[in-house]
Amino acid sequence: KFKHVVGIVHTNYFVYATEQPAAFIRAPGMKLLASWMCRAHVHRLIKLSGTLGQFAPEKELVENVHGVRRSFIDVGEELKGKLASPDADKDPVFSADASPAVYFIGKMLWSKGLASLMELIKYAEESAGLKVKVDMYGGGPDKDEASEKAESMSLDMPFHGPIDHVELGWTHKVFINPSTSEVLCTTVAEALAMGKFVVLPSHPSNDFFCQFPNCLPYTNKEEFVGNLYYALTHAPEPMSEEYSYALSWEAATERFAAAGSVSVAEAEAMEEALSSTDAGIDIILPSIKINKERKQLISRSFRRTRGRYRNFRTRLSQEIMKSDVLPKELQQRLIAELDKRLDVDLDELLDSPKLRVKLSPAKLDKLLLDLYDSVTKGPSGDVFRVIGGGASVGRQHQYLKQQAAKTGTHQQSKPPSFLDASVLNKSSPTTLVTKALNRNFPRNEKKLDDTTIAENNRKEENVPKMSLSGHRARQVQSSSWGVRLVRHGSFTQSRPPQTRYVPLI
Repeated sequence: KFKHVVGIVHTNYFVYATEQPAAFIRAPGMKLLASWMCRAHVHRLIKLSGTLGQFAPEKELVENVHGVRRSFIDVGEELKGKLASPDADKDPVFSADASPAVYFIGKMLWSKGLASLMELIKYAEESAGLKVKVDMYGGGPDKDEASEKAESMSLDMPFHGPIDHVELGWTHKVFINPSTSEVLCTTVAEALAMGKFVVLPSHPSNDFFCQFPNCLPYTNKEEFVGNLYYALTHAPEPMSEEYSYALSWEAATERFAAAGSVSVAEAEAMEEALSSTDAGIDIILPSIKINKERKQLISRSFRRTRGRYRNFRTRLSQEIMKSDVLPKELQQRLIAELDKRLDVDLDELLDSPKLRVKLSPAKLDKLLLDLYDSVTKGPSGDVFRVIGGGASVGRQHQYLKQQAAKTGTHQQSKPPSFLDASVLNKSSPTTLVTKALNRNFPRNEKKLDDTTIAENNRKEENVPKMSLSGHRARQVQSSSWGVRLVRHGSFTQSRPPQTRYVPLI
């Protein structure tokens, strides 16, 4: 549909799927589905960090295309002027001799590294005597449990609740982010833009931030203690214009334009590779778990069988060369085929098996997506949804299907029709009511032809004119028609009563 589609992967759904019910089905299915989508619909795939797995290796690259609000950069520029002033050494927050002001901001989940943060702060207190107060900002389902654990560990770690990060621009100097489950942590970018020290683990999700002078990565507990001590006893480096611009959305847009483009040479090479007869895809399978003795037995049997087969092909080639029956060209082709050897490292194959599919990625994706649609949209689709997402997801999808079926029924009915003035004048009230009932109840619809309409009009001419007469009706000599009398809120079929007409006045 589109000539050039750029996809950005900024959430690690595979990690989230491993923490949900039925993870053994949901996590691999989520990863496989994401790979299908990227291969089938994207020309260039941008991953925000290297912590994400492979989706389409021939199309993807790693680049940070996110920026921060201008308010964070304004705080960093103002702090730069403040640190360059003669009174910078007396600043109560950012000077080297200032009281420790450390904080964490983020969603209160154990997956964000809260337990790791508590252990690191406790280790810094026990090993180096660094007893610091860490202000915790943010909300989440694990907030109360984390607060209780911090109190049980005798840590000075108050939990304050959610707050806008920019409001902490002038109150704290050191930001600690121990999370390794992020793809790209935006709070780290915001803290660096405001000119703060940031202490974080050395992780692929933090590779972009390691270029900034105030970023202090650590690989173990000892390095964490050293980085924390350095941040507490030094003033942060003022942000230069280059570093401030690198965190802006303007720079992120430039990186996005550069990363999302595909050169002509790359496009031609990709088209040539996918159009060749050897085009295919390698699917890495799980390693085969067998014991060492069984592995040696399989390898020895394979080598013995392969040796016998090679001896047979050698003798067959010699017989073909001696034969005068076959044409020379056919003899050479047969001998060339028989001389081909199957060079397979069985040990490597058992350790890391691969499935080679000789289909282009787009063709394979189309077949797999057709299979997915045929399964999920069929009668067994609700079963898979219940297994993968729980009973509530299955019931919700069933409800949506019922609503769609109702909508389809209404859409199949005839559109409303309007009668012109000539039809209204020629038709009697009974005919108009009949037409309305036929339109509203299409199952019992009976079309009225001209003869039926004329017959109804003729009958209506014999009906006397109605007038207000209280609870009585006009006496009629003809008994060929009947009326419906309203009695106690219901309609009953009755004949006109044989009573004398009593006028209203």
